[in-house]
Amino acid sequence: MNSQNVPAFRQSISSSMGCENCYRLTQIDGVKFPSGPEADRGVDIHAILAPYARHCAQHHVPADFAYLDSLCDAVGDEAFTILENCRDNLTIDWQNFFEAEIHFGMDEDFRPTFSYDHDGKKVEVDPVWGIEGSGREPAYCGILDVLYVMPGGRVAKAPDYKSHNRPFPADTDQGKLYTLAVLMHLPELQECEFSLRFVRYANVVTAHKYTRQDVPALMAAMKRKRAQQEQIHHKVETGEPLRVHGGPHCSYCPCILNPDRYPCPIEPLNPSINRTPAEWLSTKLVLDTMKWVADNTLKQTADQTREPIRSQDANGKWYIYQPEEREVVTAWLFEEDGKGGFDMPIVNALLDWANENSSDLVPRRGSKPWFCNLKIGWSKLHSYLKSNKREIIHNRIRDLATIEKRIQYKITKDAEIDDGPVDESYSEEGEETEF
Repeated sequence: MNSQNVPAFRQSISSSMGCENCYRLTQIDGVKFPSGPEADRGVDIHAILAPYARHCAQHHVPADFAYLDSLCDAVGDEAFTILENCRDNLTIDWQNFFEAEIHFGMDEDFRPTFSYDHDGKKVEVDPVWGIEGSGREPAYCGILDVLYVMPGGRVAKAPDYKSHNRPFPADTDQGKLYTLAVLMHLPELQECEFSLRFVRYANVVTAHKYTRQDVPALMAAMKRKRAQQEQIHHKVETGEPLRVHGGPHCSYCPCILNPDRYPCPIEPLNPSINRTPAEWLSTKLVLDTMKWVADNTLKQTADQTREPIRSQDANGKWYIYQPEEREVVTAWLFEEDGKGGFDMPIVNALLDWANENSSDLVPRRGSKPWFCNLKIGWSKLHSYLKSNKREIIHNRIRDLATIEKRIQYKITKDAEIDDGPVDESYSEEGEETEF
C-alpha cells in the first residue's frame, strides 16, 4: 500500500480512529457528518480568538474587550456567552507572541513541509517559521491556535483553546503532535509547553511540558498513530474485518445520522444508537432511585435478621450481602508530646527515610519526587480553619496551597420537585484523599 494514499494524520481524525468502521466511513468513503451546534460553536470561537490575539499583539495590550465584543457580534449565542464569561481571564502574552492559527506539516521523516487545510486545500510552509520545507507529501498536519516564544528562542508555549464541557489532561495525541511540530519547525527550541485552555470556564487550564530530549518518544508515538492509520487503509483494501468500538467518536459517525444506510455493526450494544442522551439521563435517574431503595432495604433487612442475604444465579454462583469489617488507616499529622508541645511523627519518619534513602527521592524524567505528591485533604483542614478567629492562618495556608478549578457534572432537579431518594448532585470525581 502506498502511504501517500493515506491522508495526513491530524488531530481532527484521531478520535475517529478509535473505531475502524467510523474511520472508513468518514476518511476513506468520504461520508461527512453534517455540522452540528458543537462544531459550529468551536468554529465560531476559533474564528474570534486568532484575530483577537493578533490585534492584542499588534497594539501591545494583554486584552481589548471593546475589540473582542466587536468580533463577537456575528457569532452564535452559545459561543458569545462562552467568550463573554471567560474574557476577563482571556489574556494575550503580547510580548512573546509568535503567531496565531499557524498551519504546519511534517513528512514521514518529521521534516517540515507543506500542509493541507480541513477542506483539502494545499497550504505552503508558513513564512513565520523562517524555514524551507522538504517539499514532500505531509504525513502529519495541524493548525496551532497560538504560539508564544520566550526571549532567547529556547522556550515556547502553545495554548490550544477548547470549548468542551469537561476539561481533560493535555498529554493527548494532539499535544504530542503539536509539540513535536513546534520543536521540529524551531530547531533552537529546547522546551515547549502545550496547554489546553477551556474557554467555557473562567480559569481552567491543563498543561504538559516537553523538552528536546522528548523528541524521539514523541516521534515514536506519532509513528504508532500513523501505522495504525495505514493499517486501517490496508484492511479496507484487502477486505479484512474492521475493529468496531463505541466511544466519543460515535457522536460524529454517519451511523448515528443515517443508521438505515450506514448500519452500525454493534448497534444493539451501542449506547449512542439504542437510546438518546435524554433517555439515558432518564434511565440513570430511575436506576439511582432503585439503587437507593435497594441499598436501604438490604441494609435494614440484614440489620433486623442478623443473617446474610443470599441469591444464586443460573450457573450456581452465589451472591451474598452481609456486613464486612474494613480496615481504615488514618495518619495523624500532630501528636501531643506530653510537654505542652506537639510532635509530627509521620513527617519525622518520612524525613528520616529521605535522609537514609536519598536515591528513593530521585524523580523520573518529567516528574517530581514522590514526597511532593503528599498533601492534606482540604475538606478536613478547612473545617477547622473556617472560624473567624483563625482567618489569618486560614489565608496564610491558602496562599501556600495549590488551588485548582475542577469541573464536576451535576444532575439538578426543578425546585418544585419534592426531595426524594435521588442525590441532588452526581460527581465523577473520587473522594478527597487525606494525608
